[in-house]
Amino acid sequence: MQVAIEEMLETIVSAINAKCFIERHKRKATDFKRERKLSFGEIVNFVIGNLGTSMDFEVLHFCNGRDTTVTPAAISKARDKIKYTAFEELLKMSSAKSPVTHTYRGYRLTAYDGMKGELPRTNELMSASSTPSEQGYPQFHAIAEYDVLNCCYTGAIFNLGTTDERKAAIELLENHTYEGDEIFLLDRGFPSLKMIQQLENSGKKYVMRVSKSFLKEVNEFGKSSATDEVIQITYDKRRGATNRVEGVQLPYIFSVRCVKIELSGGGAELLLTNLDKVEFSKKDIGELYNLRWKIETGFLNLKYAVCIEDFMGVKENSIKQEFFASLIKSNIYMLFVEAANEIIYNKKNRLSTNTR
Repeated sequence: MQVAIEEMLETIVSAINAKCFIERHKRKATDFKRERKLSFGEIVNFVIGNLGTSMDFEVLHFCNGRDTTVTPAAISKARDKIKYTAFEELLKMSSAKSPVTHTYRGYRLTAYDGMKGELPRTNELMSASSTPSEQGYPQFHAIAEYDVLNCCYTGAIFNLGTTDERKAAIELLENHTYEGDEIFLLDRGFPSLKMIQQLENSGKKYVMRVSKSFLKEVNEFGKSSATDEVIQITYDKRRGATNRVEGVQLPYIFSVRCVKIELSGGGAELLLTNLDKVEFSKKDIGELYNLRWKIETGFLNLKYAVCIEDFMGVKENSIKQEFFASLIKSNIYMLFVEAANEIIYNKKNRLSTNTR
């Protein structure tokens, strides 16, 4: 695990000092051309290394041990020269170095989920966010892609105001680069015909919770006494036009397995999957879907451990920088947690062996 941590950190350091990376993500061609107190790499380090405190305290911490001091105003001015896309790319590059140590029968488990939060009440953010909270603050709405067993964020979309979660998840899926065996776990807000087609075309497996009204064939299954059945969906151009389906290649005919999971409090969950009955039982499908809750735990860690909502910046670009930097930090933290767990596990094993 130590090797993975070093590789992730080296990837970040190498990128922020690479001329092509700097050219790709600086605002103007003239930015960072001459030697200055604050380089491109130093500003990226400042943003990723922030402690979730006020700007004044962050600058004091940053200047500790430096030969020269800088002002908060100088930091803010330098940050404006870097597009938030630098941190977005760093997230993709660094997460690719995170080892897929934990799998479910050889499959990586990936989930999508959304989070909302409040932003500083500035004129720029108020005008950019058309849906303020009940308290009158501008809001953000982010969708994250998360490896639930390895606790690693692999992608995200951050918008001011509201986000169409289905479209955002499909956009993340279109830019998905992991080529290994993988199962996507989706809650009820994400499934769509386009999502299913995209997953099938990508050769990916999925388990998704849907409502009974998702498709008429699913509705019929929900009303029946069956609990685990493969059904065929036929979507011709006429049906697509009637239901105003967009972005789907029609006609689209596919088979999907419907699983009904009875709940202890009454009622049932409907799960759709393309996992084979021979390899995965009905119980396995329910167990897989329950593993999706780990992304909820991941968001709690972002909120309380990484302090993702404690923004230093007050501009859209700087807030997006900090959002993606928080995901990078979370991934690094979890690698250290994994390394610590390995040490503890090995010590316990040695102690257990020595006492026999």
